[in-house]
Amino acid sequence: MKAIYRIVFFGSILLFVSCSKNHQQVSISSQEFSTGSFINNGDTLNSKNGSNGRAIEGTLKAGQTYYLCSLYADATINAGDTLVVQSGVQVLIVGPTSGAGAIGTQDHAPGIVVNGTFLCLGTKTSPNLFTVADASLKSNPANDPQDPNTDPAFKGYWGGIQGGAGSGDIIIKWTRFEYMGGLAPLSSPTRAGEERYGIFLTNPEAHFVLEDCWLYGSANDMIRPAGCMYEIYRNTFEKVGFSAGECVNVKSGSTGDIAYNVVVGGTGNAFKTDNAGGLSPQANMNTYNNTVLTTGFRQAKAGEGGSIDFQDDGRGDAYNNLLVDCAYGMGVLGGGGSTPAADTANVHYGYTYNYGDSLGITTQFLPAGFITVAKASDINGGNGTTPGANNPQFVNYPLPASSTTNFNEADYVGSYNFHLQSNSPAIGKGYTSFQPFAVVKVDPTFGVTELTAPGVDMGAYQTNGTGNQH
Repeated sequence: MKAIYRIVFFGSILLFVSCSKNHQQVSISSQEFSTGSFINNGDTLNSKNGSNGRAIEGTLKAGQTYYLCSLYADATINAGDTLVVQSGVQVLIVGPTSGAGAIGTQDHAPGIVVNGTFLCLGTKTSPNLFTVADASLKSNPANDPQDPNTDPAFKGYWGGIQGGAGSGDIIIKWTRFEYMGGLAPLSSPTRAGEERYGIFLTNPEAHFVLEDCWLYGSANDMIRPAGCMYEIYRNTFEKVGFSAGECVNVKSGSTGDIAYNVVVGGTGNAFKTDNAGGLSPQANMNTYNNTVLTTGFRQAKAGEGGSIDFQDDGRGDAYNNLLVDCAYGMGVLGGGGSTPAADTANVHYGYTYNYGDSLGITTQFLPAGFITVAKASDINGGNGTTPGANNPQFVNYPLPASSTTNFNEADYVGSYNFHLQSNSPAIGKGYTSFQPFAVVKVDPTFGVTELTAPGVDMGAYQTNGTGNQH
């Protein structure tokens, strides 16, 4: 499974502390969607003529490069305005790497605040990229496995995409996001001085689409739908959360589908729902055909985190998920502790494929303190499973894991390939007699490109070529 995203630099770009840029225009021929005026190639999105922060609208033109600078406050899309990011766009976070204004320090981790509409329209052949510019700040894949305490993937250099309470839609396709979760400004109305969530939504009326994206490195939750109608399809999550944080953490006011995603090395759960927040409708999460590996081991709170979790009046469905060497199996909380129970009458699950390489893992397929029960449709459904039983037979991934594997550091994709070999016991064992929630319309620009139906093979990769495309 090879990363499909690359940065190609022609010539050299000098990044000065002042964050001024060369406004070279690039001539392209494109029929891509646009709105308003094109923003100049090389522009600093969160400053104009030295302003501390900036309101932006219009279009980032295909194939061009833009900047967010740590010396300035957030870029903001105002209510009623739209920012379109065409394909092949790079947004680079720049600024000092040390001292005053250093990238990722308090009040120097700018993001994009969305009070209007954000359309980020990368394509498979021309994906978009949001990352830090300075190579010295980046995690080096050649060093994997790395100690999370020193791995730059978890540093949180910038503030991600922050949806306001009255935001419009946030539609993101074929985009790679790196190093999110920077500290919120001390003046922020939410999470002041704390790590921001990578992509945060708080308007139950807004539509959110995240499809075919690669999300690498965050300090806390990568995606938090805390109010939206969402469709999260065919993404890859890598190195999410340092000591806390889910890949997707669904709160009240949020309903949608999470399917055909690959998660490697998440800190908390891959996918979690609870009804905290006091919004309507009730938190609802339909999770199916996901492949989740080695999650839950860095979670600071004992007994929490691992794969898929329903608690605190959260509801939803979970089918056809392939869970490999996770700290805990799927959890349905039944109450009796400090955290309230899930809406157990409206939680439905089965056809779960569990695989574990140690007794510490296999005896938590049904996590202690939860009321999850084994289903006849499960593979390795109970806590009596022998370690190493029913290897899912990935094309390229070392199973059984070595006895010396440090699962805290088993958080990277590298050159692994999580497609299924032809002899995999996961093939043909999926459940297809249900449908996606389909809360967002199908549309190539303003909605979800495809609502991929439940697959007959367990996990994110189908032998017919559908599912995750990374």
